[in-house]
Amino acid sequence: MTKIGVELERRLEGLRDYDLVDVDVFLRREPVAEATATAQLDGFGDGGDGGDGGDGGDGGGGERKAAVIAGLKDYAARMQSEFVGSMMAAPGMAAFTDDMVADRPAVTVTGRRWINNSVAARVGKNALMAMNERDDVDHIEIAHYADLEELMDADADWATSDDVLMANRAETAWSVEHINAPVLWDLGITGEGVTCAVIDTGVNYEHPDLWGRMWDGGRDFPLHGYDFDSHDADPMDQHGHGTACAGIVAGTGRQGLRTGVAPGATVMALRVGGVERNYWDALEFAIDHGADVISMSMSWKYPSSPDYPGWRRACETVLQAGVLHANSIGNQGDRPERFPVPYNIATPGNCPPPRLHPAQDPRGGLASPISCGATDSADRLADYSGRGPAAWETGPYQDYPYDNGKQPGLLKPDVCAPGPGTQSCNWDHKMGNGKPPYWPFGGTSAATPHVGGALCLLAHAIRRTDSRAAIRPETVQEALEESAVRVQGQTSDKENHYGTGRIDVYGAYRYGRQQDYWS
Repeated sequence: MTKIGVELERRLEGLRDYDLVDVDVFLRREPVAEATATAQLDGFGDGGDGGDGGDGGDGGGGERKAAVIAGLKDYAARMQSEFVGSMMAAPGMAAFTDDMVADRPAVTVTGRRWINNSVAARVGKNALMAMNERDDVDHIEIAHYADLEELMDADADWATSDDVLMANRAETAWSVEHINAPVLWDLGITGEGVTCAVIDTGVNYEHPDLWGRMWDGGRDFPLHGYDFDSHDADPMDQHGHGTACAGIVAGTGRQGLRTGVAPGATVMALRVGGVERNYWDALEFAIDHGADVISMSMSWKYPSSPDYPGWRRACETVLQAGVLHANSIGNQGDRPERFPVPYNIATPGNCPPPRLHPAQDPRGGLASPISCGATDSADRLADYSGRGPAAWETGPYQDYPYDNGKQPGLLKPDVCAPGPGTQSCNWDHKMGNGKPPYWPFGGTSAATPHVGGALCLLAHAIRRTDSRAAIRPETVQEALEESAVRVQGQTSDKENHYGTGRIDVYGAYRYGRQQDYWS
């Protein structure tokens, strides 16, 4: 059976013997499953049913989390070292035999990632065929690149609108009020002590509403994060999308409008760009540097042929590290002709969540993303919000089949949050430069940091009596889902398009207290 992905197979049709192609090689087995045996961790998670509460790992920032990550890294390092060493030593792999291109190596390793046990490489056709025959290779796919605009999930005209907002007095954005975040602030739950990695176009860390809310990266990362697109330690936003997302997570309202759901949380800025591997690197960085929450309002759409198994592996790892993860699903719900179901939901929002709702049938593996649809101020679903179900029915993951509508697939999204008509921080504003501090925002891009901020608040609720308390992603998701407000048109507790409804973070907090998930 071929291990070569569809897009790579198409590229092979015109590949000459001396051509090189940029690929990602994913090694056997799934790193989460293998690291379980390596680390001998009880309750590590087997990708099984998940039940009403699931077994998504007990998370937290203590010894178990460190053991999980160490096990994953150790397994990946051993597998990758063996693979790379034997490939490089194989006959004909050092260089091409043609005298005209004799100095071009047939295999050049360009990167390694433990989060999904992958090796990035530039390879020739013969090397690719040799990899395809190896027992330690799971699948091989061409590296993916995309235009940045395609990856962001803001509504179409947010960045060109002239309707910028100037607030003359401190007030709270309607969307933050709508999900009842201020009620938790009054209880002293603001997200304090919780770090949220915003994986996006960067963050304007000089915006007054984000001063004091940026992650302290010490001497290695003095500007509060990392830029995986430019490969330097300055993740300053030059676009605006990431700053708007960060403002919804933790904007304090210093300039007059409280846009942040969790104004006490800390923002880690991770700038990515249009290279798929950058996103996996950013997820690794977030885990390695202590992020409690990931908010990612970017996604890879079906026409770009994303590496679905690579994303699924990465998100399984995020779950097992006990990191909460909110992700957008794209704004292609009203364009089924180009983005057909079951591929309308973009990845990684199409990955399974930490907890399987009782309405979900079939019941397969688990992963990290709590995927976010978009609703307006009247709790109506936005026309553009992504449409489910998603499907996992080919390759190494076949646990949520759709079979052209003959089977139900995976219910998506998981929850909804305010998207249309929201406001957030303007990336172009710095103190005294005359640019307005706020501007309109929207799309599932806006919905996602509302959920990300809510996750920060609930993480604070878990940690405020014990700073080392374990975070269980499946119970946090359960609280959000079981307390959600039904969206107009929604008829079931959880259904495609709507998820379980629009989040109510105070309702989620109350539910969690009743279940004794937090104090």
